[in-house]
Amino acid sequence: MRRSGKDGTIPDGWQVVRLGDVCAPPEYGANAAALPFDPDLPRFVRITDINDEGRLRLGDARSAEPAKVLGYELGTGDLLFARSGSVGRTYLYRPEDGPCVFAGYLIRFRPKPEVILPRFVEIYAHSASYYRWVTSMLRVGAQPNINAAEYSSLPIPLPPLPEQRRIAAVLNAIDDAIERTNDAIVATERLRDALLHDLLSHGVPGWHSEWRDVPGLGTIPADWEVVRLGDMAEVRGGKRLPKGSSFATEDTGFPYIRVVDFENRTIRSRAVQFIDHEIRESIKNYTICSADVYISIAGTIGLVGTIPAYLDGANLTENAAKIVISSASNLFNKFLMYYLDSLAGQSQILLKINKLGQPKLALEQIRTIKIPLPSLPEQEIVAGVLESVDRAVERAEDERDGLRALKASTADALLSGRVRIRS
Repeated sequence: MRRSGKDGTIPDGWQVVRLGDVCAPPEYGANAAALPFDPDLPRFVRITDINDEGRLRLGDARSAEPAKVLGYELGTGDLLFARSGSVGRTYLYRPEDGPCVFAGYLIRFRPKPEVILPRFVEIYAHSASYYRWVTSMLRVGAQPNINAAEYSSLPIPLPPLPEQRRIAAVLNAIDDAIERTNDAIVATERLRDALLHDLLSHGVPGWHSEWRDVPGLGTIPADWEVVRLGDMAEVRGGKRLPKGSSFATEDTGFPYIRVVDFENRTIRSRAVQFIDHEIRESIKNYTICSADVYISIAGTIGLVGTIPAYLDGANLTENAAKIVISSASNLFNKFLMYYLDSLAGQSQILLKINKLGQPKLALEQIRTIKIPLPSLPEQEIVAGVLESVDRAVERAEDERDGLRALKASTADALLSGRVRIRS
């Protein structure tokens, strides 16, 4: 049986509570300076340290001086809510995260475990219902902000504790699968980076017996050439859309690729915008095909990749350039892409960025990049090995996306009581 209330329909035996009624009084974080990370000091948790999944980011950690953050230590079961910036983002402290204190612009809630499980609150704070509530609380035209009193009013459909535990157990199992997939992705990406370095410095195993050091490039096989990119390929810039341009639909338009569409050495095809025929005609000479290599020259400088064949003829943004390799050149496009994406390639790009004013990579600077050049068959083997690793990462990312979708739909069904887990 289900019953209706002002907060919606819930099963018999459930109640709707306010977050503030099932927690100790909320507390704002410390207004202390963030220090460089020191393992002997507590980590200073800021909004930017919390990722979309409610875990602490691994990079850019900061510490705080203990004397200035007394009383702000996090304990097991403490929940943090972001009150500005990424409003609504939440984090549940776990002892394995080590000693932590929390910064201003975060609000701590301590659930009463005899009434509600902290993990259950965390689950609800990642649900679609929660984010709808967050959206409804943000004031139009104002700086996005939800304060402690407003968070305290958050309605939560609450089953009895045994059912909360069963719901948490199901979603924990899916989270564990997501975590294992994430670990596999990280491990495979590390393998790729190690292979990339090894193949570019020593070549295909068994093919070489002598090596040489090249200034600016490091160690390479002795029989590899060193060439200037501009001598092997033509570098052409993209084109800005005419002022006042509007986008078309996929059915009627032509793809226009922006720097924000670049991801993992390819294009996020679902994010590509489309332009109409009239606009396309005005920039039709600024297209890219799957044989070209693109590189971002503004914004996130140095992102490189190729486009899938179905996007052949797409128009390219002014903030990127395409590298067109002639059919007579002894250069394989995928090998070039992987080299430009390597530490050696990215180091050259970084040194060539214009540091005066707005950082930008000039086309002429791209042409001067030095490339270590194996024979064409060896280039194809190197690129093939790396491509196979990239495909493994993509498969794992697809699996993770599927698990995330499963978690979202399962959470929605369980948190609404539409699906019940019996003891």
